[in-house]
Amino acid sequence: MSIVPPSAPQPHDPANPPPPAGAEEFALKVHTFWEKNRSAIFILIAAIFIALLGREGWSYFAEQRERGVQADYAKVADRIDQLPKFAEANKGHALAGVAWLRVADDSYAKNDFKAAATNYQKAAATLENTALKSRARLGAAVSQLAAGDRTAAETGLKALSADATATAALRAEASYHLAALAHEAGKDEDAKKLIDEIAKLDANGLWAQRGFMLRAQIEARKPAVAPAPTTPAVQFKPGN
Repeated sequence: MSIVPPSAPQPHDPANPPPPAGAEEFALKVHTFWEKNRSAIFILIAAIFIALLGREGWSYFAEQRERGVQADYAKVADRIDQLPKFAEANKGHALAGVAWLRVADDSYAKNDFKAAATNYQKAAATLENTALKSRARLGAAVSQLAAGDRTAAETGLKALSADATATAALRAEASYHLAALAHEAGKDEDAKKLIDEIAKLDANGLWAQRGFMLRAQIEARKPAVAPAPTTPAVQFKPGN
């Protein structure tokens, strides 16, 4: 009976290493998964591609639209009469807010305060820039005051004065107008409190200086303090 010698171990080939344990089983699972789900995978890839294409397409469209709006504004920038039409055609755009602001300034300069108030409100509703939005809100309130609508003006001025997100200089101006109104109404203590707020908001600004002058007027209007009564001197009488 012959004995078959065991086969000699094969030498290791670095270029073709043997597969790791379980590799064939893993490959079979992957292949099975692919066969079952390749349609869904193709659909998912197509959806991602379409989404990317749509996003790039929208970005291109938005960029072209932005350029178009800017070009349209440049055509009418020096024609106040055309700005309302531009603003209506581009509602929601920042340049529409700028257009309404310019129209409002023009109305105010012509003493058409009701129209100015309306146009400033349209500008404030559209603008997102803090400084321009604050300016439009102040313009609306001051225009309402000039048009005789004191109640609406005070409401707008108080809202702007108390708005911590608004520009400090414009909050100071709103506070000054409120202080002046309080002084006119004989509420000098309220006026002085507002003047103090102006100094906190913009200590070195124009409205702080005007507030200082308004305080001087308030102090000057106070009635003079009557001197304290003096004890009459005791008269000496002969015989005392």
